[in-house]
Amino acid sequence: MLLYLAPALLVFGAFIGFPIVQTIRYSQLDWDGISATRDNVGLDNFRALVSDDPYFWTALRNNVMWGFASVFASIVIGLFLASLLDANLRGRAFYRSVFFLPAVMSPVVIAAVWGRIYNPQSGLANQLLEVAGIDGKVWLGEKNLALASTMLVAVWRWSGLFMLFYLAGLQTIPTDILEAARIDGAGYWQNLRRVLIPMLKPMTALLILLGTISAMREFEIIQILTGGGPAHATDLLSIRIFSEAFELFNAGYAAAISVVLLLLTAVLAVIELRYLAKANREHT
Repeated sequence: MLLYLAPALLVFGAFIGFPIVQTIRYSQLDWDGISATRDNVGLDNFRALVSDDPYFWTALRNNVMWGFASVFASIVIGLFLASLLDANLRGRAFYRSVFFLPAVMSPVVIAAVWGRIYNPQSGLANQLLEVAGIDGKVWLGEKNLALASTMLVAVWRWSGLFMLFYLAGLQTIPTDILEAARIDGAGYWQNLRRVLIPMLKPMTALLILLGTISAMREFEIIQILTGGGPAHATDLLSIRIFSEAFELFNAGYAAAISVVLLLLTAVLAVIELRYLAKANREHT
């Protein structure tokens, strides 16, 4: 058995296990990432995170908000789209493709497009507000709007992928259950709330797991749209890691933030895996 597992274990150790161990080791160093001078400072980097770095707590809060809000919105929209496009709708293959397209687009392209949409002078977002008689906003330049604006981009990107997962899940629901609901006079919303949502609970648990892991390591969209600004309002832990490692040349401190991000993701993944296992048991 071990002989069959050896190739996979070797790949895991080389590309996942070893980098994690090295990151934990670097987190205990005072090192710029370039020079040969590496001073072992123990847990000082972690103490500095907790007590001396207000931007770390901002990034941690934003990461948690980003994870919960964007994943929840993507699940709601994805389920709604799937329930509509699972019906015998004319052109549904075209609509499915259109909604799924953002999930396969490059995040650089997505950020560039939405950067134009949010442009305060000529962007589509402000043009729509002007049509409604509302003053335009500096979407990515106001502290109270920037994080929500970038979250909207993530929701737009992932809702179509979640829709595809839910469409696959809908195929597993026995048709006699759906037919019985129709005979009993269940409307769209009753069918969605009392039949589809309970039957799709394992799929929802899986999407929460995958979405949370993806949200925890979000980087490209934020980096291109705001770079963590304005005034660190859109900082995520990944942005702090990049800034400390490649702008401030504090590799040891960046590694400490990476360890915190790893632990946070691992804890959330364990909780969600337990929820997924429970959902699967209830479903069977």
